[in-house]
Amino acid sequence: MKLALVLVAGLVALAGCGTGDGSPTTAGAPLSPVPQSAAGAPASAEYNDADVMFLQMMIAHNSQGIEIVKLVHTKQAQLQPLKDLSAAIEATQQTESSDMRNWLKSWGKPETGSMDPHAHHHHGGDGLTDKGLLEALSKKDGKEFTLDFVDILVAHQHNGVALARTELKDGKNPESKALAQRIMDSRTGEVQQLRTLVPGQ
Repeated sequence: MKLALVLVAGLVALAGCGTGDGSPTTAGAPLSPVPQSAAGAPASAEYNDADVMFLQMMIAHNSQGIEIVKLVHTKQAQLQPLKDLSAAIEATQQTESSDMRNWLKSWGKPETGSMDPHAHHHHGGDGLTDKGLLEALSKKDGKEFTLDFVDILVAHQHNGVALARTELKDGKNPESKALAQRIMDSRTGEVQQLRTLVPGQ
């Protein structure tokens, strides 16, 4: 499948980088809740450039993630639990982004980083999904939409894990690193849930 090959290529690039509680159910059994960030938690003044870049990149990454999951609510997705999980992901990432914006503001740093693609080379790229894939996905429906949506979201959340892994390796700010750990845990859990909802993913 061409889509799968494109997504795998994006993940390989990132793999070299050193990255409202939703409880949707399926078949009557609750899925594990998606961890949220500590909303409104202040960040200490101790930080480095890696912390700043991580927050800037994750804000953009979360924004695109929210854009992706919102597509489910405009489609006749096969599984209601998929819509429930998407709503939980949206709420979690909105909370995370609010914290990250507040932390950058307290440090006197902008919410967006350099537009130079080489600036993100150390992180394996900007971690974003190709917009052409999202445009193509928005035009699909039914089973085709569901399968491609899960493919794209799984890859996108893996990219978030890669960004968080880099922050844990290079970051200095304790709150930012704690958020990176929560992101690793939550995205990993979300990928497992997506694969449970749509077997074979």
